[in-house]
Amino acid sequence: MKEFLFDNRADMVERGLIMAAIVVAAVFLWVSIGKKLAAKLGVVDSAVGG
Repeated sequence: MKEFLFDNRADMVERGLIMAAIVVAAVFLWVSIGKKLAAKLGVVDSAVGG
């Protein structure tokens, strides 16, 4: 990863597009995992009586 970021072989547009795709994928995973976790916590909360 360090070579990819600091090497001169890839141009900035290509590098930016790849980094943007990584960020979008990470945000999507974060949101989907967060929703699943929130749903599970809601079930636990209602089971406990909260």
